[in-house]
Amino acid sequence: MSHLPSISNQVILISALDWGFGHTTRCVSLIKHLLAYNNQIIFAGNAAQVEFIQNEFPSINTQLMEGYNIELSSTQSTYWQIGKQLSKLTNAIKKEKRWVDDYVSKNKVNLIISDNRYGFKSSKVKSVFMGHQLNVYVPRFRKLVNKKLSQYINQFNECWVVDDKQLNLAGELSSPQYLSIPTHFIGLLNRFEKQNLDMVYDYLIIISGAYPENEQFLKSVEDYFSLKSDSLVVISTVKSKQPIKNAEYYYYPNTKILNQLINQSKIVVAKLGYTTLMEMVSLQKECILMPTKGQFEQEYLGKIVANKNVRVIKALNDIKN
Repeated sequence: MSHLPSISNQVILISALDWGFGHTTRCVSLIKHLLAYNNQIIFAGNAAQVEFIQNEFPSINTQLMEGYNIELSSTQSTYWQIGKQLSKLTNAIKKEKRWVDDYVSKNKVNLIISDNRYGFKSSKVKSVFMGHQLNVYVPRFRKLVNKKLSQYINQFNECWVVDDKQLNLAGELSSPQYLSIPTHFIGLLNRFEKQNLDMVYDYLIIISGAYPENEQFLKSVEDYFSLKSDSLVVISTVKSKQPIKNAEYYYYPNTKILNQLINQSKIVVAKLGYTTLMEMVSLQKECILMPTKGQFEQEYLGKIVANKNVRVIKALNDIKN
């Protein structure tokens, strides 16, 4: 259950991290809530994010803004990949800060909400940082890294923690131990509803994450399930090169279509991203989630998830074991 604040009659500028698609999709329930209170929403993001939000909310204002464009693969060291792209990340934060300053100087904005974008804020407008990962679960220099991370977040006026304080789904990740700004737990964000529909598919496969990991995950799914007779529906952010014959494919489906497909599927198979975890736990949906090797957040979540409907596996071959 979410505990979003009742903000009304405001012009609100929102953006979400483009590292995978979970940050963007979880903004759907946030935007629905804000629109219900007569707020005017402007969403800023890259082309794929804007297209998705426009399909969900055709009437709201969208603005193109460059993303972080971080690339990650489980076949290489995460430390090495992030280190190599650190200058790209730093420059992206500076660019989004300039973009916001320019937009705010030319347009009326009462509130800014940033879903995990560290430079998406303004000294002239109340700026809220929204996220579940206030502490990154890295194997080395954890305290040093998280104190540095908190320095970025403390530059905002408030922090909205995407977790339920009692359920504590994110574990240590959502602890605001180094924050000095007002912090509020807003609960789990879930854009789906439970529906009583007939089962059509054995598995719903969700392909997500940063490039090229999403492409590699799709290939491994197709290699595994092409040898099976299960009925499948595949949701993907990347185009298939060798589609499975007994599978249906949907690319960036809207919430209504995906909601139906989830309720028509016996089991959901996906990477263990936090947004997917929130949605499946909220729906009490049977699911099989696989942490991406080297992505420390997902590996940590895989260790602490205790919900009876969530099964954590290391490889697709473990599905039937």
